[in-house]
Amino acid sequence: MLHFLAVQVPIAAAKRRAPPCRGAPRAVLAACREEARADEDFPCASHAGKVFVDMDKRGLEAEEPRVATDSEKEKAISTANSIVSALNRYSKLTGLVVSGKRCDSVGIPALSSSLNLSLGRIKQSFVLTHSCLPDMPIIYASDAFVSLTGYSREEILGCNCRVLNGPGTSLEVLEEINQHICSEQACTVDLLCYRKDGSSFRDLLHVSPIRDASGKVAFHIWVHLDVGAKHDFNGLTPEVWQLGAVGAVRVAVRGLSASGSLLRPSQ
Repeated sequence: MLHFLAVQVPIAAAKRRAPPCRGAPRAVLAACREEARADEDFPCASHAGKVFVDMDKRGLEAEEPRVATDSEKEKAISTANSIVSALNRYSKLTGLVVSGKRCDSVGIPALSSSLNLSLGRIKQSFVLTHSCLPDMPIIYASDAFVSLTGYSREEILGCNCRVLNGPGTSLEVLEEINQHICSEQACTVDLLCYRKDGSSFRDLLHVSPIRDASGKVAFHIWVHLDVGAKHDFNGLTPEVWQLGAVGAVRVAVRGLSASGSLLRPSQ
């Protein structure tokens, strides 16, 4: 759960309407970050000032009944849909998944917004799996990973990393990865993986445990690198480039786990 959305509209009185006060259109985008607002004009901004008003009851008769008309209900629904649309655009910039309905994934904890934002700044292709849950489900996927594999976040979250396995994937290498995970050690392997469309790619895969502030393994990071694609490593070796992602995730997880803001409170 990322947000609670509440929409207020003025309800017509029996004889007269409440005079709307002047409201700033930007109020409708209070849930969106400044960088997202600066990049795009959201459709809800044009009518936000007309719909979101201060429900000041001064001067109104308390006994007057208030019944919302169909037109007023349509305004509220239209504005709510516009805000969800704005948040969806924001999610594409930050990596946060925004949906108009509650997630049905049971038992998969949601990362805090702070951790999501920190992970969203890391440009490498990687996923984060929860080490303490059965089958180690994926709880975060980077933009580069989505681009590399063709899977959307909605498809990949909650799945095990074996979703990339195929007929040519080496069982011996998979067993090697499993042994390193069980012994809480990092490993780098060369593995044949498969995209959503069935095409294969040679994956230089680095798997490493991520410990929280108490030293307990909380997650595993899986950094994927398509060996056959062109990359700009800024003068670094591919292995060091991958370790950069591991280090950034470790810093984010340890810092936020120490402050208690690693996961969102369960609903």
